[in-house]
Amino acid sequence: QLEEMSGSGVAQGEGAALCATIESKIKEALQATLVKVEDLSDGCGSKIDVIVVSEKFEGVGLLDRQRSVHAAIPDEMKIIHAITMKCKTPAQWEKMQSA
Repeated sequence: QLEEMSGSGVAQGEGAALCATIESKIKEALQATLVKVEDLSDGCGSKIDVIVVSEKFEGVGLLDRQRSVHAAIPDEMKIIHAITMKCKTPAQWEKMQSA
């Protein structure tokens, strides 16, 4: 039986639901034009990869970009054990895609 994490609103073992929640919260908080969240943990959601493209990252250093992503998902961060992030501006993302 799945046990819900205290205060998170997300049950363990529901990696897809967790990814969808994370994607929605980040998109809203950062007004992101692109958010991709991938569960790398065989379905439990404890290890994720995140790509965020937002104009709000213009002129913002990498560490502060990552902090803003963390701030958008405080409850979910309590149950994530590992997270990798790519936080890009739209121009940086376009350049990456054309390389």
